[in-house]
Amino acid sequence: MKNNKADLSKIFVTILRMAIGWHFIYEGIAKLLAGNWTSYSYLANSTGPLSGIYQWMANSEGLLKIVDILNIYGLILIGLALFTGVFIRLAAAAGSFLLALYYFAYPPFGDSLLSFSEGHLFIVDKNFVECIALLFIFFFREKGYGIDALLKPLLKRKSISGQAVPSEVQESN
Repeated sequence: MKNNKADLSKIFVTILRMAIGWHFIYEGIAKLLAGNWTSYSYLANSTGPLSGIYQWMANSEGLLKIVDILNIYGLILIGLALFTGVFIRLAAAAGSFLLALYYFAYPPFGDSLLSFSEGHLFIVDKNFVECIALLFIFFFREKGYGIDALLKPLLKRKSISGQAVPSEVQESN
């Protein structure tokens, strides 16, 4: 029974991680393929307590180019890492940070409480939910199936003077 639960946890974490990874990959590639995409209007029109920082980034041409490049390639690389299961903790932390930046650019703090259409939320929005899911992946011990899981046995073997230590010796330490 315990093994079944562990297998289900592994499958669930893998699906969650891959779904978020796919979302990041898609968003990054869509921006890249647009050719003329820029974060200018997103940053310039931001609201909330940190809007001054976002607007400052939008109004600095050099900084805006850096933000655009980091955003596009950050989305793609974080997405690929999550989707394939490599550098999972690093990708989850970076993804959480990026989503927190998106969240605070347009925080859902009640300016649309009287609107009942899709997308008008209070405190919890899609960026918040996805950020929490990535924090779960970051802190949860099980990372699921992926490249990291395949390489784990190889990485556990430590080298002494350039020679690999047999796993039986390593486990006895």
